[in-house]
Amino acid sequence: MGSSQETLTTTEPVRTVFFGVGTVATAALDLCRRRPWMEVVAAARNRTSAAARPAAGTWAGIRVWSDPEEMVERTRPDVALVATRSELDAVLPLIEICARAHAHVISTSEELAWPDVEKPGTGASLQRAAEEAGVVIAATGINPGFAFDALPLVLAAAAGDVSSIVVQRTLDASVFGRDVHRSLGIGYSEAGFRRAVGSRRVRGHIGFAESARIIADRMGLRIERFDEKIEPVPADRAYSLRGYAIEPPRTAGVVQLATATVGGREWLRFELSLHVAPEAVGWETRDRILIHGENELDLTIEPGMPAVSTTAALLVNAVPAVLAARPGFYPPARLLPNPPWLAAHRPPGAE
Repeated sequence: MGSSQETLTTTEPVRTVFFGVGTVATAALDLCRRRPWMEVVAAARNRTSAAARPAAGTWAGIRVWSDPEEMVERTRPDVALVATRSELDAVLPLIEICARAHAHVISTSEELAWPDVEKPGTGASLQRAAEEAGVVIAATGINPGFAFDALPLVLAAAAGDVSSIVVQRTLDASVFGRDVHRSLGIGYSEAGFRRAVGSRRVRGHIGFAESARIIADRMGLRIERFDEKIEPVPADRAYSLRGYAIEPPRTAGVVQLATATVGGREWLRFELSLHVAPEAVGWETRDRILIHGENELDLTIEPGMPAVSTTAALLVNAVPAVLAARPGFYPPARLLPNPPWLAAHRPPGAE
């Protein structure tokens, strides 16, 4: 296996498969097609979900399987990009399939970002499985993976000390479909919203607890208490969305707050506001990170990072880092986000 530029330019493309053919996967597919060193050889969809069928024409030329295990066995990919569900129970079986086939995995699952939150001990199990299979298992995404953890950690590198961190994110939720809206808490009566939150059918954004652990881990701290709440934002008018409409007083948005206590005081504060038409209610879409301490740092990104396109970019841009990394399980911030690799040949270390 050579390492010269000549060898890199003549190696075969990175064989890539997708799990999931939804909005994020479709955006990531477009990016893969712009990378000459990548070849998407197949995709798998949820065999029981009509909503998970690929958009007509978008996946032309790529076989979409209903059996993920058979897909991996037949195509023998180098890398699997998993853009399916948030929950660990949905992605762990897919990771196991890939590990058996010695394929690297990059997943947007929010719960995978710090799996011990939902299933203690899973992080160590994934580390062992990755080492035994000789592969990398990596979690990424806009949050967890970037806005609420990796980016604040990078900014904190310029701080001599940190007394607290605040991350605020205001997002246009109209880019999501109805199923995602329902999981976020959009489209409910107030009573229905409260019931759905109580039963965990509505969790809003999943990943605050994971992001808090990612930050604490990288800064050598222990979280003593973590609190989270979500409140509905009723519609003040009718909103026409893709395939359906929201009428007052059903929910058109949600506001979430999460806090983590360290040393007996609030040390992390996450604020997220989602609405199907943020400009209509006077909200400005943006991301803001405040690092309080010896160096007061205040970073604002306007108009904010779009959820779908940013997640797709993080998913595809992680491939070079994963190919070059030692086998193991990498939560966000242990394998920092990569810029796009825009050369025609494979990136260094990915022979």
